[in-house]
Amino acid sequence: MIINSTLSEQYICRHNIKYLYHMTAISNLHSIFEHGLLSHNEAHRLSIITDISDPNVQNLRSIKRVNNISLHNYVPFYFSPRNPMLYVRQEMQNQIAFLSTDPRLLLDSSTIFSDGNAAAQNTNFYCGTPLLDELPWNIINAYYWNEFEDGKRIKCAEVLVYPRVEVQRILKIFCYSNQQTPLILQALPRNVNIPVLRSCTYRINP
Repeated sequence: MIINSTLSEQYICRHNIKYLYHMTAISNLHSIFEHGLLSHNEAHRLSIITDISDPNVQNLRSIKRVNNISLHNYVPFYFSPRNPMLYVRQEMQNQIAFLSTDPRLLLDSSTIFSDGNAAAQNTNFYCGTPLLDELPWNIINAYYWNEFEDGKRIKCAEVLVYPRVEVQRILKIFCYSNQQTPLILQALPRNVNIPVLRSCTYRINP
């Protein structure tokens, strides 16, 4: 159910949330444009994913439940694309794209969001855009995170959408290298017109 509330959207604007970011391997784009953005469990069930995640973190996520739903049954997004997960996978940056999706996914009553990495024990979860005010935006939006206490966890604040996200909600695709652009464009179906943009924001310098 979508909550059509101008007031709710005002909270999204207040915190300048232009997109919600899903980080994925470019090799996953064909299946994403066929099936939509799927949860970890569903993508693995269909065997259609190149998994770039940290296995140790995924083990933690596999046993965690939020609102009585397995964390692996949500589609995860970041508020900030330049985050510790990208740092961990910096050697794979040429293989990674960010799918920038409609922030109004936050208006869906089944969507939840967190003040840090969803797998972390001390992360809090929220539902409803007024509670966006509770998040530490100074850290989430910071270019670096190590200067903040608990910055690594907080910088990975997430939005969790259940159970899937349609391709129509993808607004732009970002990458950091011109070399990636042709590969991404090749993955786009002819009837899908999504801008592919290069930005240094989506890069962690080795």
